[in-house]
Amino acid sequence: MGQHTSGTHHHGYVEDTPLNQAMPAHERLSRLDAVEILHTPDEVAQWLASTLRAAMGKSEEDVAFEDEWDQWVKYAHSGETITTGLLRGPTISAVAVPEAECRCASTPLVPVGGKKRSR
Repeated sequence: MGQHTSGTHHHGYVEDTPLNQAMPAHERLSRLDAVEILHTPDEVAQWLASTLRAAMGKSEEDVAFEDEWDQWVKYAHSGETITTGLLRGPTISAVAVPEAECRCASTPLVPVGGKKRSR
């Protein structure tokens, strides 16, 4: 994808572990490949909602995440990392990444099965 237009974007991560055992955000950036690169606050909220729904085995009609959506957009707009998940896993994170620290600028990301992963 190359360079991003704003100063901060988000990398989406899914860890198959409960929240209390998940890696800190800075470790995710250095040890895991992002499953999604998110450029706007709305993309962050959409990805969190759809990924959390999938983990729950629910549809959009079952769980809308209306209250959470507004908070996710607000936090993403502020450049904050957002972490959520289920009691017994997985942990789902949208990690805020400043351009200067972004590995995806130097390692091209390519779509793989609807997801973006490092080569």
